Amino acid sequence: MPLDDQELEQISNMLERGGKMLADHCVVCKSPLFKFEGKTTCPVCTYRKMQNAIKTSESPAEVSPQVVESTQSVSTSQPVSLDDVMTELISNVAIEMRTETDLARIHMQLECIERGLRIIQLIRGIDSLAGDASRVG
Repeated sequence: MPLDDQELEQISNMLERGGKMLADHCVVCKSPLFKFEGKTTCPVCTYRKMQNAIKTSESPAEVSPQVVESTQSVSTSQPVSLDDVMTELISNVAIEMRTETDLARIHMQLECIERGLRIIQLIRGIDSLAGDASRVG
């Protein structure tokens, strides 16, 4: 699969930040691997993974079954609300961000958090409208 401009930009950013391009290539996307801060990484796969996380958070109706299952295992008898799932996702991204040193990944994580917060606001707005409608009727 050919790389798009954003994916090529990730490779350029890695070089600009001082990453060392290795002779090895990623088995998934065939892009060059980089050594950065002692870790071997594929900037393209990292970018794609973050984009998938962002896309998932943009469509609240399509919550990953894995996330719902993990939330259900924590509270076995209570139904899972989308608000709770989004709050858990935001918390998980924030926890990962604590140790992140890659500015591009931090930027993507902040975008995920921002979109997640917007989704929670939408959910809470819908819930309050439903409560108002039940009181009126």
